[in-house]
Amino acid sequence: MHRFLEHTSDELLEVKNPDFADAFRELAEATFTLIGKGEKEEHTITIRASAEEMGSLVVKLLEDLVVQCELTPLSPVRAEVVKADPEKKEVEMKIHGERKNPRNVIKAVTYGMLIAEKTEKGWHFQVLFDI
Repeated sequence: MHRFLEHTSDELLEVKNPDFADAFRELAEATFTLIGKGEKEEHTITIRASAEEMGSLVVKLLEDLVVQCELTPLSPVRAEVVKADPEKKEVEMKIHGERKNPRNVIKAVTYGMLIAEKTEKGWHFQVLFDI
């Protein structure tokens, strides 16, 4: 489950999911909503991130997603988690999408209001996007 929370000028995303890999897939696919989703799967990019802390993993992976979609260019359609290891704090994904510039620009994935934790019900992530 993901939702965008009320924020004055930026976008605040919250994801809750019992499964680590599914939580990261949801983080990526919710980010597609901000970037602007494509319509067809005609190209694939691979993104990966690892970090010392879970919060840094979230920010690094989403930063790479945003940058690669702009550089490729790619309007993302679907995320596929290839590898997700909460112990090693590593995630690798394939992002499938349309070969065209994303509709919107995300200036930054920030550490402001960041939550990255394991709870009794699974994983809880919250991340603030500067748009």
